Amino acid sequence: MIKEKNPNFKGLWAKYSKYEIIENNNEFYIKPTKKSESQIYDVFDKEKEILVDFLMLGKKAYDYKDKNDVNCILMSKEKSFQTEILNFVNKYGMLGILTLGLKNNNILSAGKAIIQQSNEITELTPNDYIKPYFITNKDIQKTDFNNGITPDVLNVYGSKNPVNEGYIDFSKNEDFKLVFSNEYSEKVSEILLLAKSLYHIFYLVEKAGWTEDEAQKTAYESFAKDFVPTNLSFEFSFMEEKRFLNWDFNSLFQAIELIFAFNETNDRKELKMCKHCSKPFIAKNIKADYDTVSCRNVENVYRNRAKKKNA
Repeated sequence: MIKEKNPNFKGLWAKYSKYEIIENNNEFYIKPTKKSESQIYDVFDKEKEILVDFLMLGKKAYDYKDKNDVNCILMSKEKSFQTEILNFVNKYGMLGILTLGLKNNNILSAGKAIIQQSNEITELTPNDYIKPYFITNKDIQKTDFNNGITPDVLNVYGSKNPVNEGYIDFSKNEDFKLVFSNEYSEKVSEILLLAKSLYHIFYLVEKAGWTEDEAQKTAYESFAKDFVPTNLSFEFSFMEEKRFLNWDFNSLFQAIELIFAFNETNDRKELKMCKHCSKPFIAKNIKADYDTVSCRNVENVYRNRAKKKNA
């Protein structure tokens, strides 16, 4: 194993025990099953596994046969990708896309959702922003969220029984109670798109570290600068005479971004990209460049052929 000294981090996230894929108007979503049980876990207990699984999902989306499917709509309809999403979410939970791009807290109290995508900031009404994440819940679809926390809103989203009683509560504000409702859903295509985008950055950063061509290195580094993580916040916490940085993640994707950033700036990183097949893998040796012996042997054959050709 690679030996490294890590800071003491904590970062809680919540998930349900089982999820399902549902279809609505020819689009596919993922949501908790009705009888699934909730749990809270520390993402840093699973950081390497989360990152490699998410990047592997991203690679499969990145390599999709139809390059015109830029928004991952076509692949979201395929059973193989739905299974990949289910496997990931059953292990780690949904990404928390509803709160990922929010610039303001408490959508209901504020009466608007301010969201940021790249450099563009837009405002949406609570109705327009919240309802697409609850496509199977008729009560929520009929409720008017635009007038603040009214009796009708409290009926489906009260302080004691948020979103029809099913939710996970671990000291988050009202928006997070929406995300952790068992009625909450996310589009399969949106999860695939986030995974594909992060893998693309991973690919560029790794390539920039390999190439000896300065022009190519500059190009890779330039495109890699598109990686701009969402707002992060943390605080000190103390437990058993240890000091921790307790990260307050607004989404699981934000946690994955942070783990990715730490990995790519670590001189002794464990998660790498295979120099032959470009798969992410957890290296047992700091000098490892290939995920399998087969990839290493094939790459050696290519190199020997190139040497003979140039001799």
